[in-house]
Amino acid sequence: MRVRTRRWILASGIGILGWVIAGVFVRVMLDWSDSQPYVAEVTEPRYIVIAVGAILIALAGTVAAVLFGRRRRH
Repeated sequence: MRVRTRRWILASGIGILGWVIAGVFVRVMLDWSDSQPYVAEVTEPRYIVIAVGAILIALAGTVAAVLFGRRRRH
């Protein structure tokens, strides 16, 4: 297997790992949030922050995967 192919396979794993971490983040944070008393003024913005955090984690994993895959060896 060529080095370039191996690098893209590893990059795909990095990307998938980023999405898995985002999913775990959402699950853990929603479990924590649901253990708190519901107050609409606090809870609803908290859900938005959790969603934005998960999106940022997933995007960071995707960007890291692409950058790793496109990296040139010198």
